[in-house]
Amino acid sequence: MEEAIDQYRDKVKQGRDTRLFNEWKTLDEACSESDEITYAVRKVNASGLPVAYDIIFRIKSIVGVEAANEQGLQKPVFGNEHILQIRLPNNFPAAGGGFPEFKFITDVWHPNVRFFGDFKGRVCLNLKDCGTSVYLAEHVGTVAGYLRYADYHARNEYPYPEDQTVAQWTLEQAEPQGWLHF
Repeated sequence: MEEAIDQYRDKVKQGRDTRLFNEWKTLDEACSESDEITYAVRKVNASGLPVAYDIIFRIKSIVGVEAANEQGLQKPVFGNEHILQIRLPNNFPAAGGGFPEFKFITDVWHPNVRFFGDFKGRVCLNLKDCGTSVYLAEHVGTVAGYLRYADYHARNEYPYPEDQTVAQWTLEQAEPQGWLHF
């Protein structure tokens, strides 16, 4: 992928294309340093720069829960490959403009990822708090932490969990049972 990036280095216009190029470059560098994370470009703009990505995580994580057993516990179900789509809006990275959309297209059971409803797969990264200063690669690192359950927010307080049902399971079953240490 580095050759593809190099061919654009001198062609990049100022403004939005510069940021799109830098996002691509830093994401490529971060993924090349990882055995667990790769990516594919899904869509490019008129300049040939990526505006949508598939991020593939090869990390053991919870993808759902079993039906409740006789004690009422729902044990976790694990998966090892997760696909996250990132889409950049047309006005990215304008301040006050649109924020990137982070959405899993595979099941992920995490308080900060919507599991139920119309917005299934949506990832809460509190982008409004970050502004435009954080690069996509940093968010991808945060999502990897989510998958490992190294980072999660399950309490019903700011910044609120994305999925209350998963948050409740996390607090009432997963934490007491030690299921988040895998």
